Amino acid sequence: MSLRILKKRSLIVLAASLLTACVQTQERINEGAAGGIRITDERAPNARLNLDTVAILDKSLQNDRSGKLAIEASGARRTATNTLEVYATIRNRTDFPLVIEGRVQFFDSQKVPVEGPSAWQKVFLDPNGITAYKGLSTQIDVAHYYVELREAR
Repeated sequence: MSLRILKKRSLIVLAASLLTACVQTQERINEGAAGGIRITDERAPNARLNLDTVAILDKSLQNDRSGKLAIEASGARRTATNTLEVYATIRNRTDFPLVIEGRVQFFDSQKVPVEGPSAWQKVFLDPNGITAYKGLSTQIDVAHYYVELREAR
């Protein structure tokens, strides 16, 4: 092999090694948690977490003009131990029984989550009937809530 070909191969190996080192360094720089990005969409100005509300997550429960469910009332009250009890009064607008699930997440006065979401709890609705979902906080420094409802799984 000529000296010239040997030098070319050496330069190629050296360039490949440097390129690999640069890529590995860049990968290490990008490791870890990334910062949050706020997304604004003019088509959905209310697409944010609205505290002290009840959200129906499944489109199948809202598949026609009026929807299968209606939230007749919701709110919260303090218990004797100063925890927060949340309720949602739910109407089944169909002619057949429904089984849904509900869970609640609690927030402090600064709107910071203070408890993880509760476990999903089954709620049974008679045809054209009304029932209530209830959830209790375990802490007393709770000021807000967010209830989610979905079809039972």
